[in-house]
Amino acid sequence: YQRRVRVSSGINAEYGYVIHNIGSEAATDVKLDDSYGFPTAEFEVVTGSLQASFDQIPAGTNVSHAVVLKPKIAGAHNFIPAMVNYKNSNGDDLVTFSSFLDNNPILTVAEYNRKYSPHLVDWLSFVGLCTPVLLIPFLTWHSSHSKYEALAAKAKKS
Repeated sequence: YQRRVRVSSGINAEYGYVIHNIGSEAATDVKLDDSYGFPTAEFEVVTGSLQASFDQIPAGTNVSHAVVLKPKIAGAHNFIPAMVNYKNSNGDDLVTFSSFLDNNPILTVAEYNRKYSPHLVDWLSFVGLCTPVLLIPFLTWHSSHSKYEALAAKAKKS
């Protein structure tokens, strides 16, 4: 299972979990809990839940779960692994954890836009400033080339 992360305060972020059963027997009574990694003081749950239950995950298959969160504050956040509890075919309670994402920054909206926006105004300004630099020499060349071609055509006729 994994969580996809690109986070900014005030902007919704989707976290996806995929739980793979790579064993040779079904896992039953599977419970995913990531409420410790996203405290309510720092994150607002927009849709979904930080906890999920699955009756059974057959061997060699996977299940997925998603939650949409909105970070309330910017700064460094330690994304701790989600906990997955399940029972094997013997009825033993087992625990495993998700991938560890380490400390990831939660960017402010301005930092997020600077880093991930398409920068259309910047590119339009760049094109606007480059156009005269390229267009003026081209038009000068085209004008003299046209005059030269006209003189060459007159010389051929005579």
